[in-house]
Amino acid sequence: MADMLLAGAAAASIVAIGVLRLAWSRPRRSTALNNVGWAMLLAASIIAGVHSGAWGISIAAIFAMAAALLWLAHAALLSPSSPGAKVSNRRVRMLPEGSEPLQLGRRLVTFLMIAVAAALISTAVAIGVRALVLLVGAAEADANVAALAAMPLAWTVLSYVLLMKEAHAAQGRVLLTWAVAGGAACILELIA
Repeated sequence: MADMLLAGAAAASIVAIGVLRLAWSRPRRSTALNNVGWAMLLAASIIAGVHSGAWGISIAAIFAMAAALLWLAHAALLSPSSPGAKVSNRRVRMLPEGSEPLQLGRRLVTFLMIAVAAALISTAVAIGVRALVLLVGAAEADANVAALAAMPLAWTVLSYVLLMKEAHAAQGRVLLTWAVAGGAACILELIA
């Protein structure tokens, strides 16, 4: 019976990917189907986690990723090629136009905020996730896996938020807010 729970979670993750594919293949994306698909994927992860911890979540995720790969491969094989398609030539101010200054200092600060500061702060957040998982009574291996999953997710979210801010002052405020949370998380790890 217990193995059926994990098999059901794996099957639910496959169905969830199918529902998401259906929602995204419509002329207008269906918000309801989209929400159902994500909710099913979340439920599959929770069921798999309850059954087997991080290992169960990994199994459900592998089935979901395999299903997504198969649906994308199928769509790629069946989509018609467009012989006259032209590549967009839009510019997004990546390079200065004409005699504009390079603004290397500004670009370097942005890089350091995203690549270094955000990575360090995300690592601190991941340490806090590990401490929280240990506090709720999970095994150390599960806590380590949760931390390993949390770091790139936190880094992605933080990087996205930083890149959406135009001014370095606004980026600095976001970094400071996350740094306070990350510092509190590290303190939690030390006292836990």
